[in-house]
Amino acid sequence: MIVVADAGPLIHLSLVGKIDLLPLLYDRILIPDLVYEEVVQKGEGLAGSVEVRGGDWVDVVPHDSGAHLFRSLRAELDKGEAAAIWLAVDRRAERILSDDRQARLAAERLGFKVRGSLGVLVEAKRRGVLPVVAPLVHELKTKGVWLSEDLIERVLHELGETGG
Repeated sequence: MIVVADAGPLIHLSLVGKIDLLPLLYDRILIPDLVYEEVVQKGEGLAGSVEVRGGDWVDVVPHDSGAHLFRSLRAELDKGEAAAIWLAVDRRAERILSDDRQARLAAERLGFKVRGSLGVLVEAKRRGVLPVVAPLVHELKTKGVWLSEDLIERVLHELGETGG
């Protein structure tokens, strides 16, 4: 399965030491050069920087700033998110990984399945790659990642987990 990621899930999964789930769950992970720049170069020394820079599991693809779709998406999204959606369309990806609400809505309007950091953790548990999700969800919240309490409660209930 080919997926395209924007910066959010790369950073957030790194915060809890679980970015390594991505190559276990997906055949190919693509990121646009603008996302690489955001996570690795501008984010040097921060969560995700080292993991993405050294990751042989990620393919960095140059974006096309002249593409109509990219320019159109820039009206509502930051450049990394716009480039990620453009890349998903260009490479016919099966899924987009994003935690940004506006980017998720834009990707869904184009017919993509979208999964955020929490969704990646849930998928990993359902596939038997991760034993529990609750402690990681609580760690994400502790480290400043916004997740609604209702969503957390619903997801943990569906997974048969109640605490962290």
